[in-house]
Amino acid sequence: MSHSSLTDDLSYLRDMAEAGQNAPLLGGRFLSWWGGLTTLAYLGHYAIAEGMFGLQPIAFAWMWSAYGVLGFGGFKLLQFTFPPSKPGAASTGNRVSSLVWMGAGMTLFAFFAGAILRAFADTSASAGDGFLWSVPVVLAVYGLSQLTSGLISGSRVLTLAGWGAIASVAAAVFLTGTNMVWLLGALVAGLTVFLPGMLLLRGEPSETV
Repeated sequence: MSHSSLTDDLSYLRDMAEAGQNAPLLGGRFLSWWGGLTTLAYLGHYAIAEGMFGLQPIAFAWMWSAYGVLGFGGFKLLQFTFPPSKPGAASTGNRVSSLVWMGAGMTLFAFFAGAILRAFADTSASAGDGFLWSVPVVLAVYGLSQLTSGLISGSRVLTLAGWGAIASVAAAVFLTGTNMVWLLGALVAGLTVFLPGMLLLRGEPSETV
């Protein structure tokens, strides 16, 4: 093997490695789904807490149960219909993002499972108390997940979204115990998860290259 041939081969391998490292993230549809659904759920929680529909506190349990069922069902549907020809799925950024969000999803599932069970078990006015700290917890988990995904993949959109969600935790803690915290949760979920997801979705390649 000549020196020039070896140099060409090494250059090719380097270009392939860099292409994999800079491959576009493919989780936009999942971020949009969960971000949009969480935004609507927190708006619904605010409406119930404000007594807009005259619902009893048990409504919190039913609404968040529906959130879980719809969220997981939609997530599996998106997985099932995900185009297998999308390039870059094996890139470091996509693998790390997938693992980080898997852990985030399991953490939030455990939190909301406990809150929902409490709401079903407690029929008094305090039935929704299990959700009180959900906004700071959710925003912290969103922030860490987005920031990690953004830093590993080099995505400025996700990095900024991560820092934004983390910064909003202070405001969420300050507002916890007031109904304004639910509106904050809806706003931050929309800006740091739903919107970045839509931007990533627009940037996805349409076919294998």
